[in-house]
Amino acid sequence: MKTVAWELCIALAAVAGVGAGYLLSESGTTARYPSNVPEKIAELPPGPKTDLIRYGRDLVEDTPRLIGKGAQNPALAYGGNNLSCQNCHLNGGLRPFAAPFVSTAASFPMLVDNRAIALHDRINSCVRLGLNGKPLPEDGREMAALIAYIEFLGKDTPEGVRLPGSGLMPIALPSELPSARRGVTVYAQHCQSCHGQNGEGARKLPPEIGYYVPPLWGEASFNGGAGMGQIAYAASYIRANMPIGVDHENPVLSVQEAWDVAAYMIVHPRPIAPAQGPAEPMIIEELPVSPPPDAAGGPPVQEFVPDRTPRPANAGP
Repeated sequence: MKTVAWELCIALAAVAGVGAGYLLSESGTTARYPSNVPEKIAELPPGPKTDLIRYGRDLVEDTPRLIGKGAQNPALAYGGNNLSCQNCHLNGGLRPFAAPFVSTAASFPMLVDNRAIALHDRINSCVRLGLNGKPLPEDGREMAALIAYIEFLGKDTPEGVRLPGSGLMPIALPSELPSARRGVTVYAQHCQSCHGQNGEGARKLPPEIGYYVPPLWGEASFNGGAGMGQIAYAASYIRANMPIGVDHENPVLSVQEAWDVAAYMIVHPRPIAPAQGPAEPMIIEELPVSPPPDAAGGPPVQEFVPDRTPRPANAGP
């Protein structure tokens, strides 16, 4: 017999592909998130290192123009869409529980399944999955710039330490199986005004390239291998950061609503994940859901599949 919680944990384990070795200590550090980052970058002394940091910041904030599908220099069109890094890594990678960059450099290299994963592997995982693109050259200027910017944001983070707010916010298991049918209502109430009725997002006005609000599905979105295409990660991210303007300390959506709207989002079509996935497994700082204390007892439940079955108009949720 399996409980709903156990079915979810099976799905989450498959999503994560990581073990306890990813959990790095948050204790014993006095390091804090950097503040006044734009001012600090502006005050850096002239030189090649400063140029790299500034270019890395630009790559995060203005990804479509520089390396996206519509890049101004076609030779640098590594992205397969025109999403920006900070469409997910909010505030230039500084927003707690929005996969911030402040502890990223301190976490790598990382041992995964007896393999050493470098920071450039993690970056290219995002490029291949989130940007639905092709890897950046490891010895190229774009890779060096992204690493320089990430290292700058984390320069005060001790090696092997994650600051509080790194990765994603832990989220409780839902009381009911996630339902895309319920999620459509949550989406209409809290998401549609920004992301659009058809999840198309809001494009920037020409001549700018990219999106004020990113698309959540369709050909212009991330592919099926991205973290946001996995229900556990999506639910955790959504509850801590959405709708726009909320923060992780005062979420608007309930736990169940976050899971339901995540189910609604991921069942829509999107680009297919690479036929041969990245050489490195998907890396995330921590699995956002804790295993249930007792996953063995209880009545059998349906297979873990988001529910999109049409219902009569007078039926309850």
